[in-house]
Amino acid sequence: MKKNRTAVIIAAFAVFIAIGFISVMSVKVGGREGYFGTPLIFSFGGKAELRNTIEIPLSKADKLRLDYGSKNIKVYPAEGDTVTIKEYLYSNKPEARAEVSYGKDGNALVRGGQGRSFVIFGFFVGEGERIEVCIPEKSLSQLSLETGSGNITSETDCVREDGVFEAKAGSGNVRISNVTADAVVLEAVSGNVRAENIEGSVTLEANSGNIDGKEITGDVSADSGSGNIRIEKLSGGITAGAGSGNVTVEAAVISGDMALSAGSGNVKLVLPKGVDFHFRGETGSGNINTDFDEILSYDKKGDIAEGDAGQNPDIKIETHTGSGNITVRYR
Repeated sequence: MKKNRTAVIIAAFAVFIAIGFISVMSVKVGGREGYFGTPLIFSFGGKAELRNTIEIPLSKADKLRLDYGSKNIKVYPAEGDTVTIKEYLYSNKPEARAEVSYGKDGNALVRGGQGRSFVIFGFFVGEGERIEVCIPEKSLSQLSLETGSGNITSETDCVREDGVFEAKAGSGNVRISNVTADAVVLEAVSGNVRAENIEGSVTLEANSGNIDGKEITGDVSADSGSGNIRIEKLSGGITAGAGSGNVTVEAAVISGDMALSAGSGNVKLVLPKGVDFHFRGETGSGNINTDFDEILSYDKKGDIAEGDAGQNPDIKIETHTGSGNITVRYR
């Protein structure tokens, strides 16, 4: 009886390991397709500890790219003239650590370890595997962060005003705040995107998650496949489209054109008073409701409305829904 029980335990353990191995081959690691031979890295206990520290002098590189497979990435402010990257990993094996390479024009690439950590006989303790990036304020001309199945978080202004900030998560969330740059690009394939106190040309993308923005100054492009888009305290112009979610924009200052669309959701726009603009609203099977109906001309079906507000309607505001309502109000 003891032998049978032992055999069952061994067989179950073998199946458990095999499933883990198969799953490794079928996932994307750091944006690269998994392949036969990708090593599994086993760890007992499940506690992520500081396993590796990378220092990148700003004199050697002012353009930094991090490419990780399944780690959380957090950016913190720092002092001095060096970028410090701390890897909190389950495994202490060399293949679990990142590699650094330097290119021309001040480029540095940090590529996460090729192996995927696999915890047995333990539980995930603390925050799990994570990468802490400490960057001096306004020091980089470009920062690109990418992870396959982790979250990306930053609350520090580490890129110069003429620089570029990029963050992309495969199946995690992206939360970025306090950035002033020429271009800011945030993307989550199957997670949520949140941007707060951002200044620059801003691009926000979420395939199946929500997009939330607050206190954004500049022109915004927001695109969500099946989630909602909500932008508060916008100062600038915006193009926003949601496939099957709602689009809500509250503008503090309008300095550019606005184009809002929703496939099967509603569009709601809140405008500051005293703005001159040309408005056009179109809906397939919804209603159009505004605070300036008296200046609009409707078609016979009532699903297209157009008109000018003010003496110099240089700004264009276009709204469109497939089967939702359009609501435009003054603040």
